[in-house]
Amino acid sequence: MTLIELIVFVVVVSVALVGVLTVLNATVFRSAEPIVQKQVQALAEGLLEEIQTGYFAYCDGADSQLKYATAAASCASAPGDTYGPESGETRPYDTVKDYASAAGAATSLDSVLPNESGISVPPGYSASVTIAPVALGDISLASGDALLIRVTVAAPGVTAVAEGFKTRQVPQ
Repeated sequence: MTLIELIVFVVVVSVALVGVLTVLNATVFRSAEPIVQKQVQALAEGLLEEIQTGYFAYCDGADSQLKYATAAASCASAPGDTYGPESGETRPYDTVKDYASAAGAATSLDSVLPNESGISVPPGYSASVTIAPVALGDISLASGDALLIRVTVAAPGVTAVAEGFKTRQVPQ
């Protein structure tokens, strides 16, 4: 082998090694992003599930007529068909509309992200919910008997949205 052949060999191997290391570096750098995406999606789905488990009836969740009222006038206390939690109410709220401040308005849920028992959300995460009446199948928009719930959770560079419906529970 001549000196020129040896130099060409070293240059070719060096260029190939730099290419392989560049690809490896990019792969390792991006490997944490799917974890963040999964965390954000899991938080969005968990918050949506929590909201959907609340009552959506004419009365408030603590009302004795909750399961029997067929109209807001049938409630023993004030109708529960209003947005926002009542004073002193804590999570998980008893009705779906307690999670939003107004129909169609995005309401911050940052205070409801897990932060207890040593489990905390990394900095930069935020959550919001939008609850609005919607037409669904035979249910008209005017009746207000169906709600679209949209939970949005964001982290730096990643956003996840979970959507679901809730229909009013009326006794048969």
